[in-house]
Amino acid sequence: MPKVFTGKLVIPGDKIDEYFKIMEQAEKEREPFRKYLKKLSDEFDDYLSLKYSERTVNKHSGIIFLFIEFLCRYTDVQKIEDITRGMVNTHFKQWYKRKVWDSATPDDIRVALKKFFQFLDQEKGIKNLKVLEAFN
Repeated sequence: MPKVFTGKLVIPGDKIDEYFKIMEQAEKEREPFRKYLKKLSDEFDDYLSLKYSERTVNKHSGIIFLFIEFLCRYTDVQKIEDITRGMVNTHFKQWYKRKVWDSATPDDIRVALKKFFQFLDQEKGIKNLKVLEAFN
């Protein structure tokens, strides 16, 4: 089952170089998944631009960009189908509140994520029923 990484990490001073090498390796391993999500995000932006104003598109795409960062840096998810409702609802919203300084409300976050997962389901055929059901 995919995990969300939370909490503090203590690294002894003599192990810091080893830690950086491990983190660099992890980034390289996650790069294909990040690129895949970025491609989907770009397609989502194009899809939204046909229906909504530029301001709305920018707001939703900014939230989705940060969601991708959250998935790639704070979880071990390898497929969209493995994303849990807890990652989308609880963990991402808490992370967003702690790390992002903007005017997005919890409703804005919920709507952007709902539209993104509906886009994946309806336009791309990528289904994650657990997450979709969480929005209803």
